[in-house]
Amino acid sequence: MKKIVLLVLMVVSTVAIAQSTPISELQSLLAPISSMQANFKQTVYSESKIEIQSATGNMEYKKPNLFRWQIETPEASLLVTDGHKLWNYDVALEQVTVQRYTADKQISPLSFILDDASKLSVNFVVLKLADSCYQLTPKQDNPNFVNVVVCFHSKLISIVKVLDHLGQTSVFAFSNMQNNLQIADSRFSFKAPAGVDVVGDE
Repeated sequence: MKKIVLLVLMVVSTVAIAQSTPISELQSLLAPISSMQANFKQTVYSESKIEIQSATGNMEYKKPNLFRWQIETPEASLLVTDGHKLWNYDVALEQVTVQRYTADKQISPLSFILDDASKLSVNFVVLKLADSCYQLTPKQDNPNFVNVVVCFHSKLISIVKVLDHLGQTSVFAFSNMQNNLQIADSRFSFKAPAGVDVVGDE
């Protein structure tokens, strides 16, 4: 009887291992997230690993397509979408660019967050780099980036690294990350301040 039980346990264990792949692991981490909020520091490195730019700010996200990305330093700007329109506000230029937001647009470095987790296998090849880091490479050539690496700490996104075609790497270090908060939809809408030029489809 003990041999039968041991054999059954071995079979169950083998099946569990076979079902666990980098993409299924990443999907299990991302699928439960309905919203997130965090501060970030963005650092851009040249191909030779020299720091060439940095910025700080905060971000908010709510499924399915609500997103807010606010840079506070060194130059204030805001990128926000309500799932229908996309506003890009340059504070120094006093100008807002407005365009239609389409969910089926070309995948971006943040598509793994913005899209449903089930789309990972459609858009990306996923490799596991370490216990908590995954590399996502677009299945189709993408002019915006080569690959993106996402790392987790205690099941929260802690680091995102984006490699572009110039060999530059943008590293986003997140802090005060919180998942599944109640975020008002009004946070993802934008009205241009008085005196600000509006360009595009307002």
